[in-house]
Amino acid sequence: MPQPLSPWTSLLRPWQEEAFQSISSHSTENFLAVATPGAGKTRLALRVAHDGLTSGRADRIVVVCPTTHLRGQWAKAAHLEGLHLDPTSSSQQDREAKDFHGLATTYQQVCLEPQRYRAQSLKTKTLVIFDEIHHAGEGKEWGDALQVAFGSAIQRLLLSGTPFRTDDSPIPYVRYDQDRRSIANFQYGYPEALRDHVCRPVIFPSYEGELAWISKGETVEATFKDGIKKPWRRERLRAALLQESWLGEVIHDANERLTSVRTAGHEKAGGLIVAMTQSHARNIATLVQRITGERAQVAVSDDPTANRTIQRFAQGRQRWLVAVNMVSEGVDIPRLRVGVYATNVLTEMYFRQVVGRFVRVNEDGGRDGKSYLYISQDPTIVSFAKQITQERSHALKEQSGLFDRPLPPTTRQASQDDDFAPLEGIAHEDEWIGGTFFLTHPEVSESQQEFFRTSLPTSDVVQPEKTDVPEPPPEPPPKPELSRFEQKAQLRDQHKQLVSQLTRQERLDHWQVNTALKDATGTAINQATVAQLQKRLKLLERWVEHGFKKGKAKR
Repeated sequence: MPQPLSPWTSLLRPWQEEAFQSISSHSTENFLAVATPGAGKTRLALRVAHDGLTSGRADRIVVVCPTTHLRGQWAKAAHLEGLHLDPTSSSQQDREAKDFHGLATTYQQVCLEPQRYRAQSLKTKTLVIFDEIHHAGEGKEWGDALQVAFGSAIQRLLLSGTPFRTDDSPIPYVRYDQDRRSIANFQYGYPEALRDHVCRPVIFPSYEGELAWISKGETVEATFKDGIKKPWRRERLRAALLQESWLGEVIHDANERLTSVRTAGHEKAGGLIVAMTQSHARNIATLVQRITGERAQVAVSDDPTANRTIQRFAQGRQRWLVAVNMVSEGVDIPRLRVGVYATNVLTEMYFRQVVGRFVRVNEDGGRDGKSYLYISQDPTIVSFAKQITQERSHALKEQSGLFDRPLPPTTRQASQDDDFAPLEGIAHEDEWIGGTFFLTHPEVSESQQEFFRTSLPTSDVVQPEKTDVPEPPPEPPPKPELSRFEQKAQLRDQHKQLVSQLTRQERLDHWQVNTALKDATGTAINQATVAQLQKRLKLLERWVEHGFKKGKAKR
């Protein structure tokens, strides 16, 4: 096992401390914590994990999350708290290496091999963290697999960014009310997060449009506010999103807003455009370059480098990222401040997940403390935006022809698109949903009220000066720059190079070298600790320098 954990030193936000105490005193194995995106569910979960390990209640941690990218993100976040998770475990391993506290996996991996996870949980006291547990409702087989894999876990912490319903099979370990809505053991919403200065307020600039398209041989013309037949409503939105004359105008204005946010002090602020399909995303990236003169980053699921693209964007200074289903939830890019909802996904949960990408406040936001998500005036999307604004009222009180070419057609599915073709789209800026509000909650400090106080977006409004804020608490002692799994990745790269060099030099098969290394260190490479990997490297260096047989005799 790794060295004993040091005492927990990271400060928890008040809501996290309250949730942690509630979890600690909970009488059953299952606990559902619902907290608005950006509020800090990850740190709460890691506090629970740290407590489980240090108290002896658990001997290992398993984090189950929606995507491979999030596995690495969880492992890096854990590393900052002194916990070591393996985000690279595969079906070839019985369990993680001994110098890890546990592993991070995906719902899909658990579904493929539930018995493997069950065997590990039966052998070792396991605390399981389900990130965005509503994903387990995407298929009955996923729910069944979770029941098999982790039925014997000593504790199960279920996390979600929004309340959710069950449509078919109930998700294991979740309780539901009579309306089939999940029952949370602890809930922390967007209004509370705004009140506590945990999240940014999001403003929704919305756009009308004069739109025309062909539907089953018939030419249709309508604005978003026109009452039209139900089958045409989705086509109207797609007609707008596929026309540069509409979408280009929206992106142009969003880019101007991004420049304003950067000028106001958040110099690294970034923008995100959520697209309909992968080809649509690439076409939008081309459009962004024409409008802004700067290349946009693209992250789509078919690209094996997509996770690295997101990571580079999160750490860089590029203005725009275009993505499809890659950053809807969980992905932490604190510098996102401006977005464009350029997708035809019309579910409330997805919309809220996208909104959640823009609310984080752990970077300096300059004099403009708000974020902006540009949307169409599609009635469904507008209703979602207004609902979020209404929820906010619990803590807040409400007070041209440059782009006339159609976007290249996206990859089309015959059953859906053969009778549809966009013809024209002209965008007009409409209302700013949530554009004016003031904090009125009696517990909010004067400095917090000043932070959130805003006015309608006009160029001649003088922004208030930044107020003094208390000095942050002392930083904990610096941690190693690389997490344990990143250290191992570097050591394995060196290992691979030396094995290749040795096999060429000595005319050996790889299995001969690997067998000798396993005999010398007592473990296979995929379960080797850092110390065992370092021992392997020393042996390989000796064999390269002195010869395999001679080196082998000296080990």
